Amino acid sequence: MSTESELRRIVGRALGQHREEAGKSTNDPEACAIVGSSRSLKRVEQGVRTRVNFSQIGRLCDYYGAPAQVKYELERLWRLADAKIWAQPSHAIANSGWDSYLEFERMVVGLHQYESLVPPGLAQTERFMRRQFERSGEDRERIPSLIEERLHRQEEFESRLGDIVWRALLSEAVLHNGCDDDQLRRLLELDEHENVSIKYLPFSGAPYAKMSVPFSVLSLRDHRSPSIVYLESPYEYRFYEKQDAVGLYSQIFEAGVRQAKSLKEFHR
Repeated sequence: MSTESELRRIVGRALGQHREEAGKSTNDPEACAIVGSSRSLKRVEQGVRTRVNFSQIGRLCDYYGAPAQVKYELERLWRLADAKIWAQPSHAIANSGWDSYLEFERMVVGLHQYESLVPPGLAQTERFMRRQFERSGEDRERIPSLIEERLHRQEEFESRLGDIVWRALLSEAVLHNGCDDDQLRRLLELDEHENVSIKYLPFSGAPYAKMSVPFSVLSLRDHRSPSIVYLESPYEYRFYEKQDAVGLYSQIFEAGVRQAKSLKEFHR
């Protein structure tokens, strides 16, 4: 699966949301004039390749009343639509409030996550979130809203678990790094869901090959066909669509799963 189409899909999805918020239809004369036709507008929103360029994306944003920072980010991502490797800097997310990873997460049908130090955000308790945000230097006044956003994200994701295959692989360090009894119970409860698997890599089996850095493998159309690899750093979010990269990270994940233990086997 090609990132160029998937990247177009999330940009198109965002444009469709702004269009609806502006009370416009896909037959709106001005919007259609910007991209050439109603058919082109629909194709843009569907993530289908068109001749529409980034400046036309910007004009649509202006017409729909999207914030300037969002306009800039959607234009930037549209220009990257043919790239096999691309990134979204942290400052771009902070400025625009538009997070590519979260947009992809809302579309996944399969999600494989490896975490080396902290539980996945989708599995964190409110108490763990608070400690994490406090110790990461976040503005204390923003922390309540950050927690609310993450809890909403969890609720939205869990409402779709019947249609998603979610597998999480944790280093045992995660289970000792501020993971209190409530957090462990939360992980065990999620692991009970038929479409969820959470396992851990015990210290006794270390070192594990090529598993020093957290990563996620996302499947966007078929959970058996990985689409994109996601890596996060303090500076930027990086996405790999190249099939050799997707294949490599999938192999690393599966090798880890074969060496992992059930979360139920963990004892402090």
